[in-house]
Amino acid sequence: MNSSSADELHVIFIRHGRTTDNAKGVISGGVADPDLVPEGREQAKGANKVYKALEAKGLVSDETPVFTTDRTRAVDTAKYFTGRENGENFTTDQRLLERLLGDWDSKLTERLQKEVKAIDGFSPPNEEKPADHRAHVVECLDQRISDSKGQPIILVSHGGTTRRIAAYFGIEEGLEVQNAVPHHAVSKDGGKSWEIKKFAVDDKGELQEEVLPKKLPKAASTARTMESILQEHASNASLLNGVLTIKTDINQEAKDALADDLGQLLIGKFYKDEGVVSVEGDAVTVKLDNVQSEIMQEFAKLKGMEISVQ
Repeated sequence: MNSSSADELHVIFIRHGRTTDNAKGVISGGVADPDLVPEGREQAKGANKVYKALEAKGLVSDETPVFTTDRTRAVDTAKYFTGRENGENFTTDQRLLERLLGDWDSKLTERLQKEVKAIDGFSPPNEEKPADHRAHVVECLDQRISDSKGQPIILVSHGGTTRRIAAYFGIEEGLEVQNAVPHHAVSKDGGKSWEIKKFAVDDKGELQEEVLPKKLPKAASTARTMESILQEHASNASLLNGVLTIKTDINQEAKDALADDLGQLLIGKFYKDEGVVSVEGDAVTVKLDNVQSEIMQEFAKLKGMEISVQ
């Protein structure tokens, strides 16, 4: 299967395994360098079953070039995925970096980012423009595929970058990227058209490939949004010395649910471990650092809702 024809092209691409930031539920940009968590290492090692199956089919070998970034999460995943502990035939290509998220990097939660991204014309301070990120990912793909001369290549990168890669190959709505799940882009006509597949290995050790549709449905989130919280509570909210306080006469169960939503939206999934969210009497409070306070104030401002700031 290892084609020498430039008309048949194979690109194997995979996102890094689960990281400490993924576990926290915060967004890592191109500057951030979180480590893989144990689960992430196991995910990447598990993906090696796919690599071995591809190797058995003759599609890849230890000579197959791997292009990745210099971020720990990407390099470690590449090593586990390929089994090349010393990074043989790895090339660092920083054009595959995650989009630079500026001042809010590793502070903006995944859950709140969905709302921030939906605000027309706004981006966090010093954030890289999506078009600029797309441009350097496309430049990388154009060059690496052209230079491959029909030989397979492997790309190990990041969540946003992997969505850009999928879009390059024709996934219209962008791939809902999972950690350490290998994908396979195949062209039979020199790159004019592509088929995108998702790999898996079944219980018998057989390689399975699911052909992905070019337009993927997106599931609507049922989680409460920050906007809906502000619509209900902004008039009773204040931010004093980095402490967000919402006073409310809702019942205890509802206050606990509100505290949980605020913790996950502003701090992350492990907010309870940090001891920064509390419910006392009629008040729900969240202790924020300077960046988190900035995010909270800017979001309220963009949504046209005022909270008392002192």
